[in-house]
Amino acid sequence: MIRFSRLVVVPSALAMLAGCGSAAHADAAAGKSTFTAVCAECHDVADFEGEDATAMQGTLKQMVAGTQKHKKALQLTDAQIADVVAYMTGGE
Repeated sequence: MIRFSRLVVVPSALAMLAGCGSAAHADAAAGKSTFTAVCAECHDVADFEGEDATAMQGTLKQMVAGTQKHKKALQLTDAQIADVVAYMTGGE
């Protein structure tokens, strides 16, 4: 039973660390470019001032997955979502 626990815990911990690392390396400049190309037609970055970055990232992932309603289909990678969130929450 101890061996089974280690087999489950270690990969889970590594997956969590990998997910955190991608958010830590988000590129706000790339996010601005993506936001301008994909979002700016309907949204202004100031509309999202004070929003929680984690919640915003979750919402964008749901929109990309098609589980949350959005005006048009979004096709963004997880890295692009992290970049857009970095831009939207950090501004310029």
